[in-house]
Amino acid sequence: MKRYIPSLDNFKYRDKWWVIDVSGNSLRLISYIDFRLHKIFVKHIVSHAEYDKLTAYYRGNEE
Repeated sequence: MKRYIPSLDNFKYRDKWWVIDVSGNSLRLISYIDFRLHKIFVKHIVSHAEYDKLTAYYRGNEE
């Protein structure tokens, strides 16, 4: 998948959640991706500042 979406990164605070930079790197799309089922569920589309807040939230709140 990284071959097709170079900005794809693991969201380390949730299992199977991934981050993709979109819109000229001004937004981040956070999604749950199940590669086995070929399904993508969009969780958040946020600015980098909002992403930092979400990261802090998920870091402090386990699943």
